[in-house]
Amino acid sequence: MSNNGIEISSLKEAIQGTWPILPKERTWGALGLTAVAISAGVAAWSYIIGGFVAYYLDAKMGTIAMIAGSLVGMFFVVMATIPGSVKYGIETITSTRPQFGTKGAYFSIFIQYASIIGWNCLLLILLGKAAGNIAKEAGWAVDPSSIALISVLGSLTAITLSWLLLRKGAESIRNYSYWIAIAVTILGLWILYKLVVGVGLTTIFAAKPAYASGDLLWDYTAGFEVLVASVLSWWPYMGGIVRMVPSSRQAVWPAMLCMGLPTGVISLIGLYSALATGSQDPTAWLIKFGGIEMGIVALIFLAVANIGTAVVGAYVAAIGLKQIPVFQKGISWNWITLIVLAPVAIIATFVPNLFFDNSGTFFAFLGVVFAPVCGIQIADYFFLRKQQLNTRGLYEKESGSAYYFIGGVNPAAVIALVAGFFTYTYLLNPVSYESAAIFKYVSASIPAVIVSMIVYYVITKLFIEKSSIGDY
Repeated sequence: MSNNGIEISSLKEAIQGTWPILPKERTWGALGLTAVAISAGVAAWSYIIGGFVAYYLDAKMGTIAMIAGSLVGMFFVVMATIPGSVKYGIETITSTRPQFGTKGAYFSIFIQYASIIGWNCLLLILLGKAAGNIAKEAGWAVDPSSIALISVLGSLTAITLSWLLLRKGAESIRNYSYWIAIAVTILGLWILYKLVVGVGLTTIFAAKPAYASGDLLWDYTAGFEVLVASVLSWWPYMGGIVRMVPSSRQAVWPAMLCMGLPTGVISLIGLYSALATGSQDPTAWLIKFGGIEMGIVALIFLAVANIGTAVVGAYVAAIGLKQIPVFQKGISWNWITLIVLAPVAIIATFVPNLFFDNSGTFFAFLGVVFAPVCGIQIADYFFLRKQQLNTRGLYEKESGSAYYFIGGVNPAAVIALVAGFFTYTYLLNPVSYESAAIFKYVSASIPAVIVSMIVYYVITKLFIEKSSIGDY
């Protein structure tokens, strides 16, 4: 094999694996990241999020809360992930080794894998349900069993397409993301326009939330918190895609404006829909407004948007799994991506309703986990390590390596994670949404980030740094 062939093979292995990608090897740029960010950020989970906010807020307050929440949540994700991942060309899991330790980083693999499987289930089950709804309204299926079968087949078809798109890795994702970004932006704005025209702004803004508490500040903070917690779930995705960008300057604004902000904007469809029509699903009310043709257009939007997001999620989850020794040798990229998507197929086939009906509980827990993780990473990278990492230490896992700490785990990170978890759950129960009196003034995710930062910093300064454990 020629030297050029060896270089190409090594680069492909780095992109589809965990080795750092050098600046000269990064091919996405700001435009490429913008396309990937939009294709991932505009997804139908936003309808579920917006519909949940409609329980508490009307259109005016809900719009403000969701835009603000999406930007605040994305700010924490950007600060925690982009500087280190871009500077050193590392993906999300590797970037957590300086905080959690060589073995503690397996926790990061777990939360990345679990959260991405959860989101992909929501996306692709929702897509299948929309296909079943179209078949029902068009008269192609009448009895519940036939509708359920079409829904399952719709989800499985989307999962198959996602796997086929993943086969060529990062370059394939960037190339088709240009077209997905254009399509989802146009179709998303068109659906929002048809909702406003079909229902009317007066009706939308006059609609009242179904479960408002009567305390406007609490309701606003609850809606704001839903978006912050939901957008924090971009944490598992971020490192795997921004490491393909040469500089942080080219990564920050595409992430903020094309990944975080669209979650809030597209959530407006779910908010307005739930308030005015009682349904978050655009295929349902578009059929009422304009017939089966409009419903099919909405279905196409769901397919393009959801598959785009599912592919990006599966890509970064596959890179995360490559951190586990059993997946590093002897298992091809195609098999690893299949392992990522297989649980989604199983859930979509056998228990789609059980999972989908409990989706609120799923994304409520995202803030509980990802807020503390973001706080720990921000404190570690900016205030303790002064934006300097030991590159060799990131990949050395034996005792005595830079980030081995105690038995491969950093106790400061564990304690800070627990402190952040209890801070969040004290302020807001993520299942019942019962809250402490102070919640409406401070939210839950923001204090969890701050408490985790402080606890991690103090413990590291008092114990870890002084004992010379870790590369400080």
